[in-house]
Amino acid sequence: MPSASKDPRPPMVVAMRWVNQITSIALEMAVPAFIGHWLDQRWNTEPWLVAVGALLGFAAAMVHLLSLAKQSNRRDTGGSDRGTKASRGEE
Repeated sequence: MPSASKDPRPPMVVAMRWVNQITSIALEMAVPAFIGHWLDQRWNTEPWLVAVGALLGFAAAMVHLLSLAKQSNRRDTGGSDRGTKASRGEE
């Protein structure tokens, strides 16, 4: 049965990479909020630090997701990023 993916790597390697990426994004979202909650309890500042932590975590996760989407798009189209030094002729 031919594979629909053009990825030459074994399927388990591809799956483990996705698990790694998803886990990283989940931790990027959750850890700052948990740290904010812990600091709120310690300094009695509820709910401000948990809100700041959640916003920072959300922003970090979105940047990571956009980066993954850009990498996936480049890989699928076979193109290069126009902003790289190589594509601008720089060394």
